[in-house]
Amino acid sequence: MKKLFFLLCACVVAGIAYSQTVTINVTGNRNKQIAVDGRNYTISNATTLAEQEVVISDLSIGQHTLQVTRSNINNNRNSSVNTSFTLREGYDLDITINSTGAVSMTEKKNVRNNGTGVAISTAAFNKLLTATRNKVSSASRAAYLENEFTNTNKRFTSKQASQLIQLVNTESLRLALAKNAYTRVTDPANFSLVRNLLNSTANRNSLDSYIARLPVDEDDDDNGNAYTPISNQKFQTIYNEVLAETNNSDRNYYLSNFFTKDFNYYTSAQARQLIQLVSTEQERFYLAKVAYRGITDRQQYDQVVQLLNTNSNRTELRTYIASYDVNNNNNTGVAMTSTVFNKLYQSVSYQTSTTGRYNAVNTALTTSDNYFTASQARQLIQLVNNESNRLILAKTAYKVLTDRTNYTVMNDLFTSQSNRNDLADFVYSYNNTGTNTGMAMSNAEFNSLYSKVSAVSTTSSRYSLINTAFLNSNNYFSATQERTLLMLINSESNRLELAKTGYDNIVDKNNYTVMSDLFTSSSARNEWARYAGEYGSGTGAGVAMTTAEFNSLYNNVYAAWSASSRYSLVQAAFENSNNYFTATQARQLLLLINSESERLSLAKIGYDNVVDRNNYAVMSDLFASSTNRNEWVRYANEYSGGGTWVKTPMTDTEFNSLYRNIQLTFGIGAKMSNLTNAFNVETNYFTVAQARQLIQLVSAENNRLELTKLVYGNLTDPANYTQFYDILASQASRDELNTYVGSNAYLNN
Repeated sequence: MKKLFFLLCACVVAGIAYSQTVTINVTGNRNKQIAVDGRNYTISNATTLAEQEVVISDLSIGQHTLQVTRSNINNNRNSSVNTSFTLREGYDLDITINSTGAVSMTEKKNVRNNGTGVAISTAAFNKLLTATRNKVSSASRAAYLENEFTNTNKRFTSKQASQLIQLVNTESLRLALAKNAYTRVTDPANFSLVRNLLNSTANRNSLDSYIARLPVDEDDDDNGNAYTPISNQKFQTIYNEVLAETNNSDRNYYLSNFFTKDFNYYTSAQARQLIQLVSTEQERFYLAKVAYRGITDRQQYDQVVQLLNTNSNRTELRTYIASYDVNNNNNTGVAMTSTVFNKLYQSVSYQTSTTGRYNAVNTALTTSDNYFTASQARQLIQLVNNESNRLILAKTAYKVLTDRTNYTVMNDLFTSQSNRNDLADFVYSYNNTGTNTGMAMSNAEFNSLYSKVSAVSTTSSRYSLINTAFLNSNNYFSATQERTLLMLINSESNRLELAKTGYDNIVDKNNYTVMSDLFTSSSARNEWARYAGEYGSGTGAGVAMTTAEFNSLYNNVYAAWSASSRYSLVQAAFENSNNYFTATQARQLLLLINSESERLSLAKIGYDNVVDRNNYAVMSDLFASSTNRNEWVRYANEYSGGGTWVKTPMTDTEFNSLYRNIQLTFGIGAKMSNLTNAFNVETNYFTVAQARQLIQLVSAENNRLELTKLVYGNLTDPANYTQFYDILASQASRDELNTYVGSNAYLNN
């Protein structure tokens, strides 16, 4: 059933997933065989004018090889012509191989019989072609075709339009017909077939200018622009599909598939309506995260955030959003629609010289307010053959990409690894993120280096070769590749030095921990972790003590008789920058300390050395006092950069003690003063019910109002603040409290 949900989601949103079709038309009897990606097709033409068509419909998007095998009439030997072609998503490709072996290509957008935009049938076209031929003059043929091209009920392929216009000899009439025909063709990307009928450069330029001035039909975009949300009709279809699912897990599965597909985009309002169809907090929280990728109006996303009930989830989602926006270093501009881009692509492809194409692409990339997806930029740059020019254009394009994280799709524009690395270095310098984005060595290159190092017998020679490789700024490695090289070095200290030297050349620095097992001692592992962490991200993630190392330390502390000695030993262990602990290990040591205040002091000292800080809560039960627990939780959260923590209200024992102390206080203003002091202690937290009982010990209305405001920031259940209303006699006081809460809700976020 879930597989069906996925297919429905993909089909509804992306449109029906037709495969791209390649049609190869081969003319002449000297073309004996063609091969696409190594798959052979025999050509059996008997004469020089004979034609054979090969249709391939199972090729993937991207680049493919084409080889044409021809016979040589002079020596009866075969020769080969090798080239390549690229399939774009949503476009079919026609390849023509003429009798001389010359290869030409035209692409056309997929045209399907959906009731609109369908070219006339072959039979209808042949009838029209014959009728046009029967006209005796170019003028009469032109008049007849003008009437056909302006008939809003008829559409033509570019090839059909070309064949019809060829029947008119006069250049000026051809130009007029080409303009009339352009808006009626179903595959404007292939309109060069018509344009090439014009011999005059001036007329070709006139046609180009005419096309460029035509209004853009935004309905033709098909959501090709990465920032165009799905239509209301498509949204309603998806909404109804989700609503039809009877259980929460199936709805969550459907929406997860929808939100994670990189071709789906939607508004915050649309995402909110969909996520509301799932009822549990955690599923909403998950979907709110994965949905953010495809939001087209991110400044409005807070309406999705508000679907979450808990402050902690809302805060974590906002943190995720902030991190996502920083890490996905994208332009805020909107990429060209498919319609506008296809016109641009077509105009560039019309350029016949390398210089002309380079200038046209460069102009497009440097024109103010032009933005592109990485895929669009790649398609344009691919029209330029010279690799060095491609590199220049790729660097220029990066500045105007709306999805810069996808810039690597341009890597296959370059056959040279050095050019790919050059582009990566440019991106690195442009962003100045501190992360190297070079391309790791290929397997062949790495295996060659590894064999060279392993072939030498002395440690010093191996060290020297690896050091030289790591110091070469053009060499890049995966963390696994560097680890494999370092395994050839026996000395742990040498391994550590080389690991530091090579760190700058690792392309996947987040995987640096795969090298930790190169070091048997925890001090070396921690030195490596600290170096990698501080160099890469500003925080070292140490390796916790082994069980044997920890047990040795624990026994030393346990053997000490006096409380002061135990405190000193634990303090010294926590202050040693080479020692790291799990939260559980730190807790075990602190249990050897009897004083709660000393436990709190040591817990703070040791927190910097805890490797799993998200588990710090295991230490909360070290503190019997809610004041100390709250102080510990606050410290741990503030240290790690968190903005919220779970506030623990006073225990019944603590609250009853405080209540009796206030109750037995006498003197003018004494109770008010003591309650003010209690509410001002940052680590004192109360339920509304507890605070209400305390405030009732004060009789003056104005004092009660002030205390309800003062305690608000220390409430563990602030949503229940309306329980204060019945201890405030006047409506004016209640209104003032309500206004205060509305203005200071952040105190409890």
